[in-house]
Amino acid sequence: MKKFLILVSLVFLSLALVACGRKTTAVQRYFLVNADYWVYNYPYINEIFGPQSGKEIAVGNAALFYVFSRPMATFEEALKKHFRMAEEYDIPLLVQFDPFTFWSDVPELWNWWDPDKPGYNPDNRENVEWYGWSSDCAVKLGWLNWGRQLRILPMANVYSPAYQKALKERMAQFMNWIKEWRDSLPKEKQYLFVGVKMTGELTFGVNNWYYEGGNELFDLPEADDPQTGITVPDLPDRGVAQTGYAALKYSGIKTEGEVTAGDIFELERRFAGFMGELAQGYGIPRDLIYSHASGSAGDLASPIQPTTCPSWSFYHAEAVNPQDSPQYKEYLPLSDAPNWAVSEWNFFKPDQAVWEQALRNCYSLPGNRFVTVYNYDSVFKVSRDGQLTLLDGPVNAIRALQDGSLLSKKENPHQNHGYTK
Repeated sequence: MKKFLILVSLVFLSLALVACGRKTTAVQRYFLVNADYWVYNYPYINEIFGPQSGKEIAVGNAALFYVFSRPMATFEEALKKHFRMAEEYDIPLLVQFDPFTFWSDVPELWNWWDPDKPGYNPDNRENVEWYGWSSDCAVKLGWLNWGRQLRILPMANVYSPAYQKALKERMAQFMNWIKEWRDSLPKEKQYLFVGVKMTGELTFGVNNWYYEGGNELFDLPEADDPQTGITVPDLPDRGVAQTGYAALKYSGIKTEGEVTAGDIFELERRFAGFMGELAQGYGIPRDLIYSHASGSAGDLASPIQPTTCPSWSFYHAEAVNPQDSPQYKEYLPLSDAPNWAVSEWNFFKPDQAVWEQALRNCYSLPGNRFVTVYNYDSVFKVSRDGQLTLLDGPVNAIRALQDGSLLSKKENPHQNHGYTK
């Protein structure tokens, strides 16, 4: 018996020594690939980059939910599938929300013009944007350009009581599901929850704009629509018809007179604050909650909030050299948040040398917790039959980032983590 106890003790001692020698470094930062909520890239990320436990910079998935685009039952099923697959494949997950770009599932909020379609109520004029100071100027449609111009539903009046009530109800359900999953993760698996991003690009008049006389185009072919698009820095109207009147009136910022760039910036700031408050009370710390903006000048100030960490879009030259951007040089110093993030990122070239330069620059900036590439097909492509094709340049650069060869010892995130004002 004594020999048996000695043998058991030696076994446990050996296991303990192995455990002590095993790498247990906690995930500190992330490189994420964006995809719509119905895309589950976990097995592909695992196949390319392996399990992510113990990585100082982990590769993960960023799932994007348009809050009002589908029934909540659909979202619940999808979100819980993301949770299961994140655990199964050991791939971290960032949950992203966009509460205003697409809202087809709630015609009871926006259909003010068609009595033959679901949700019709003429009072819904109050829930959409206006091109003047009265609901007589309610818009019927908007435009968006993500590679090509599209007609979309009218921009929401994000300050209308009905819209905000519906948003609070939906976000409460989302946040409860997230809390349940996070609370269920053991301590050693908490790295799988990257965090929650509460808004898409919060830039009024950019991802839903209105052409002058747009309502008159409603019943005409989309092919005949104007194609001039917008000029983002041309504030406050972006070079198209001015909107924002409904939000300004309902928020109390202004009820008459000329709309200014400062008015638009204040709309963005307040709404980012409202969304940040919707993430409170679920036990998720500030360093895992993000606000997001793009745009020009004061547009970029809206993520500077007391309850969230700021994040911004970085495209083209800014993606390669973020240290030269106003986001980093002018607006990040205004934040007292524990970290920040590059929440949309791409320069649209697969060249490995440029990818290495861009990743080195991004991850050398103090406090940058993650970079999210829009979209995953900038790294790998999946055919309809599930065939995986890698883009060698981006994949090799990300692998170099993960193994530490891309960053010098001085630039290692382990040694310089957290933004200090």
